[in-house]
Amino acid sequence: MGDGSYHPAGLHLCTDSFSNQDVARLINVLILKYGLNCTMQGYKSGRPRIYIKTNSMAQLGVIVAPFMHPTMLYKIHL
Repeated sequence: MGDGSYHPAGLHLCTDSFSNQDVARLINVLILKYGLNCTMQGYKSGRPRIYIKTNSMAQLGVIVAPFMHPTMLYKIHL
């Protein structure tokens, strides 16, 4: 729950320790299985991060909110 950050235009998942191939695989699951609009973005470290766009935040909330600690719900703008 702590490896991500909310932005007004979406959410970054800190996948810095994953390879580009692994991040691409995770993005495919998020798109195909959950219907989320997300992309891979580079970060200052040069490592990939998953970016979930604003238009998918409501769907993301439905998926993950039941499993999140209440103090972390701000990360998905709930």
